[in-house]
Amino acid sequence: MICVAGLAVILCLGAVQRPTTAQTYAPPGRLVEVDGRQMHLHSSGEGGPTVVLVGGGGAFSIDWDLVQQALAKTTRVCSYDRAGLGRSDPGPADETVEQTVSDLHMLLQSAPEKAPYVLVGASIGGIYIRAYQHAYPDEVVGLVFVNSSRRVGTAVGGEMGLLWEWSEEDIRSKYPLPSSAKGAAPSQIGEPFDRLAPELQAARLWLDIRRWETGDPGVAGPESLVS
Repeated sequence: MICVAGLAVILCLGAVQRPTTAQTYAPPGRLVEVDGRQMHLHSSGEGGPTVVLVGGGGAFSIDWDLVQQALAKTTRVCSYDRAGLGRSDPGPADETVEQTVSDLHMLLQSAPEKAPYVLVGASIGGIYIRAYQHAYPDEVVGLVFVNSSRRVGTAVGGEMGLLWEWSEEDIRSKYPLPSSAKGAAPSQIGEPFDRLAPELQAARLWLDIRRWETGDPGVAGPESLVS
């Protein structure tokens, strides 16, 4: 599974440390202005069509690094941090599927990254790439689903619904992160991040710890709650 949120990694010398500065532990890529905000984009490779990697609920662009390295040998590949994740600024308070799709479209246009695109969605990313193809059909030549989400499972109150119809706030309110998990930064290495280059392991550790220390109910990601 490509998207595994909440895992920590071991730094180059084998000791677990707590990075403190965004500058020191910046993942590869650059910041692109999108509607007055900064979003993080990592592009590599040459050729077409452009492959766009869309992660799951709490995933970072860095989570795709092993996949991106392999694909970049034959074509252009992009990964990015959605609003409020990794190095991307938060978006509007009501972070709907439509807003997420609009952000991605503006990011690709502003970068710029040339269409047509093959969109790859992991977990809840599958919802986003379907919505993107629906909104911008002329830009998309292929969809790839990686353990992708389609529907919301049985909710706490027995309620069922299409994830497409839910806003991010709906998901967060119905599936809050347990209070016991807040601030409990991960400390064990896990696959596949132990195969990243040491400097990328350090960057991901910093991102993961910073996310957990916020105590944000949304960081657990809805991908474990959908089927």
